[in-house]
Amino acid sequence: GLFATVHATPFYQQYYTPEKETIQTGFQLFTTLRAGYHIPMFKNRFFIEPSIACTYWPINTNMPDSFEQQENKWPNYFLFEPGFNFGVKF
Repeated sequence: GLFATVHATPFYQQYYTPEKETIQTGFQLFTTLRAGYHIPMFKNRFFIEPSIACTYWPINTNMPDSFEQQENKWPNYFLFEPGFNFGVKF
């Protein structure tokens, strides 16, 4: 049947120079909304789940200027990421 999931992942980020020295640290909240279809197979023992996701990171703090200049070239979301899970029920 149809399913939808929401995940929120907090990331502690460390920024480094090319010489591997820490510049500063930051925080990012990365969220995913995924919708798909659960397809049972082989007497409900196995399943596949094709899906599509949209990701969004609303919080991205304390980024060095050089990193922020690159990050600002793109939006803070990504639409229509395909997904495919498969599994076994125990």
